[in-house]
Amino acid sequence: MKNSDEIKNAKAENFYYIGKRLREIRDDLIEKDDVADKRDSFFSRKNVCDRLGIDYSTLTNVERGTISITTFKLIMYYYTVGYNPMWIILEDNEFIPKQNMGENLFLKEDLQKDFKALESVVSQALSDFKSKL
Repeated sequence: MKNSDEIKNAKAENFYYIGKRLREIRDDLIEKDDVADKRDSFFSRKNVCDRLGIDYSTLTNVERGTISITTFKLIMYYYTVGYNPMWIILEDNEFIPKQNMGENLFLKEDLQKDFKALESVVSQALSDFKSKL
């Protein structure tokens, strides 16, 4: 979608690619997970559902393209493990990196802690700046 008219006239099916990308990310994470049986992966459908408190069939539907609040929960969750939300959301993402930082933050726990601390400091600095305007 390249302009406001295209966005205005878009139908739900114009956004089905988002679900497919969410599934692609989960499949990537399962593939990277070092478990003998991939059904036991930290990122298996069942484990993701349990972690986010969502229904198994809801996750299945979202990964097929249905847009719901669960779609946004998954986008935010995958952001916390190092994936770029803009890569998921924008239809034309050819030049957008799939991951935010060269490596998955979730798999580098020390980096994740440092990143969260940095994010907190930046967020506080922005809040302080806005309050002075």
